[in-house]
Amino acid sequence: MTDRLETPRLVLRKARDEDLEGIFINVWQDERLAETMLWTPTATLEDARARLARTKDYQKRYDAFFVCLKETNEPVGFAGVREIAPGEYDETGICVCRKEQHKGLGGEVLDALIGLTFEKRGGHTFYYSCFRGNAASAALCKSRGFVYLDSYEQTRERDGRTFLCDRYVLKK
Repeated sequence: MTDRLETPRLVLRKARDEDLEGIFINVWQDERLAETMLWTPTATLEDARARLARTKDYQKRYDAFFVCLKETNEPVGFAGVREIAPGEYDETGICVCRKEQHKGLGGEVLDALIGLTFEKRGGHTFYYSCFRGNAASAALCKSRGFVYLDSYEQTRERDGRTFLCDRYVLKK
């Protein structure tokens, strides 16, 4: 597994204990941010501590990262990829906190994941999914050359709500 990726303004790295408050405040407690994602918001710092432990365990096994500002090391999101078949990769979520959105950081994150998939892992296919209606996410992947592939239904565990997801593909 890769421990670190860098972009001009970001470091994608594994979670650390000292990230607890930052990731909790910037991402995990934000219910509005979670509306376009499958994850469940975290209500308390104590719950966040347990979530951080689970996240660190997950990150040991997968190419999954906290997205941190290079200047301050503040965690402002998360991202990752996983191999789903030989040479085929799927993003496991890209999230940037609301205060850092509309600054081009999502593009830097996606570029880093594309580089990891094709250059470091030798992949040939990269899939990207987002809820239908998440125009910013769809525009982001299209701006990097992804093309629409298909749609599927996804049910979110926390509230049982079913969403139509659009899946895009980028081939090497």
